[in-house]
Parts: sequence; C-alpha cells; structure tokens
Amino acid sequence: MKKMILAAAIVAASASSAIAQDNTFSPEAGDFSVEVQFNPFSNDFGTFKIDQLKGRYFFSDKDAIRFGIGFGFDNVKTTPDPDNNEDTWSKGKVGTFSINLGYERRFFNYKRVDLYAGAGLGYALQSVSATSQWVGSDDLLHETQICNAMTTSDPAFEDRSYNEFNIKAFTGIDFYVYKGLFVGAELGIKFGFQSYPGYYTKGGYDNNGNWSDTLESDKKNKVNGLQLATYVEPALRLGWTF
Repeated sequence: MKKMILAAAIVAASASSAIAQDNTFSPEAGDFSVEVQFNPFSNDFGTFKIDQLKGRYFFSDKDAIRFGIGFGFDNVKTTPDPDNNEDTWSKGKVGTFSINLGYERRFFNYKRVDLYAGAGLGYALQSVSATSQWVGSDDLLHETQICNAMTTSDPAFEDRSYNEFNIKAFTGIDFYVYKGLFVGAELGIKFGFQSYPGYYTKGGYDNNGNWSDTLESDKKNKVNGLQLATYVEPALRLGWTF
C-alpha cells in the first residue's frame, strides 16, 4: 500500500512539474499561425467573415512577419417579370482582390495575453461591371454594358471599380484560450491612396440613329484621393498556432 501511495505521489509530482513547465501559451520562434474572423454579435447573418486568409510566421519569440490574401466574386441579376411579358433585365458583377504584408512585435506578455504593435503595406482591387437589356426606340432589344460601375446614375464609391495602396500602423491583443488557440482584436491608423477610373457605357445609338454595340460613351468622374483614417477589425479574430 505504501508503495502504491509513493508511486501515485511521484506521478502527481511529475504531472504538476510538466504542467508548470508548459504554462507558456505565447508562440515561439519557428511557429506559424493562421486565422479567420467572426462576429458573435452580428444580427445580419454575417457572423462568419473570411475576407482574407491571414497568417503569421514568428522568426523570433517576439517578432513575426504577417501576410494576408483574399478574393471574392458576387453576381447579382434582376430577371424580367414573365406575367407582364417583360424582356428587360440587368445584372452586375463585383470582383475583389487584396493582399497585405507587415511586421509585428510583441511588447507585453502575461500568461495567456499577448499585446503587439506593428506596421504593414497593403493593396486592394475591386472590379465592377454591369449589363442591362432594354427595348430601344426602334422597338428592338439592346444590351448596354456599364464599365467600372454598377450604374451610371451617380454610383456610390463602394459600387465602383478602384485600386488602393495603403500603409497601416496597428496594435492588437491575442488571448490564448488554449495552447495554440487564440482570439484577438486589432485597431490602427491607415493611410491610403485610392484611384477610381471613370465609368462609361458600351452600346448606343450613333449620330445617324443606328445602334452600335461597340460605341463607347465619354468616361465620367475619374477620382484620385488620399485617405487617413483609424480602423478597427470589424470582428474578433480566431486563430491557430502550430
């Protein structure tokens, strides 16, 4: 009986020692992490958001290179009403692409909590186009293409094609729920340059009243601008380190 008690005590002491030695949750040099975003407080069915696949490589216990890449495609179409014998319809396409590269350094660590700061560069692209079918003055069906926008009637900037280059300075927090599993949040300042090409249409009547599918209108409202703004990640970050 004494031998069993002694053996149990040795096992318990060994387990306690192993747990004590493994109480560091922070990533170490050579670790790699990936993460997704989610919003547990969303009420618009947008709880899970994966706008980018993000990763970090820790080349030291405190320093990491971060990178992200994302893309998306959306296709919206309004169909004619067969009850009214309508032949008119419209459809729009939106494609997005983004890439980011940066550096971050951990400046505070306490048990499960990591605070970090850093800077990065980013590029984003949005390509927008639309097509509409309608009945012309000649009682024939025609298609008009809208380039670089969803509509030519004062489109909002979010409904237009654009290119953006940006620089960010940020700080954030990671809380390790378990070894390798963390949640986090981030905020920062972004300085960006946006370029919106002019929007125009393809397809129309020429000066002689004849329809031409290749006739292009004048390009309107080309815009270049600078932006300085604070930003907050719109969702919590959930990630894995391995």
